Amino acid sequence: MKTQQQTIPVLGFGVYALDPATTRRAVEDALATGFRHVDTAQSYANESDVGAALAAFGLPRDDVFVTTKITPRNFAPGALVPSVEASREALGVDYIDLTLIHYPSPWDEIPMEVYLEQLAEAQARGMTRQVGVSNFTIAQMIRAEEILGAGNVATNQVEIHVYHQNPKVVAHCRARAIPATAYCALARGMVFGIPEARLGPHRTLLDLADKHGATVSQICLAFLIAEGHVTLSTTIDPEQMRDNLAARNVALDASDMAALRGMDRGKRIVEMPYFPDFD
Repeated sequence: MKTQQQTIPVLGFGVYALDPATTRRAVEDALATGFRHVDTAQSYANESDVGAALAAFGLPRDDVFVTTKITPRNFAPGALVPSVEASREALGVDYIDLTLIHYPSPWDEIPMEVYLEQLAEAQARGMTRQVGVSNFTIAQMIRAEEILGAGNVATNQVEIHVYHQNPKVVAHCRARAIPATAYCALARGMVFGIPEARLGPHRTLLDLADKHGATVSQICLAFLIAEGHVTLSTTIDPEQMRDNLAARNVALDASDMAALRGMDRGKRIVEMPYFPDFD
């Protein structure tokens, strides 16, 4: 049986903003390509489509790592555990590998104890094997560990890419031996820039891609992997899926890493009025 310390597969396939039919096709293509980690959320409204793709592809359950995230609409007392059970049923699995709080209760309308204690209950009931958080600040992570217990926060999923490396949150995660999970790993396409204009930060990426015989996406993903992050990417193109997965084979040296770290601009893409300000 897997335990709380089970390693999260370093590359995950995300299904944010994919409609039902596209989700099914894309997840099957991702599994065929070799992805073995699928990341969804209650608010994406495609958990059942992920489940349909998993069932159609037919891999043994333990061969695929499934992550979902709980929307704050289900944080109220007595609501979270049934919502996890509904997610499990929608995904068509006996258990969820990792269940995250999608983001803290907006403006702390619901105390953290209320929803994290329910999350721990869902884990105790075997609905999910690991639990964690997403979009949490350092102070919120500290409180989450106080509630869930040291070593019981599997990850903090936050926006991380070359233009927004979230250094303080990442440093706290490392200090607590909690892997960060990077979403928007390719900055929603911003990393591709304008290839014809080899200028500024895009030139750095293009030059590194030339140096390694790789693509810009592979350089960006390889950087996040080398930094120790679980890394999510999304595409509906099977060729791009193969390209992203091959980032595991790109070995960046110390000078490459220094150049990429130097690209951080604190450029946050996902900004919602109810998201906390990162440290």
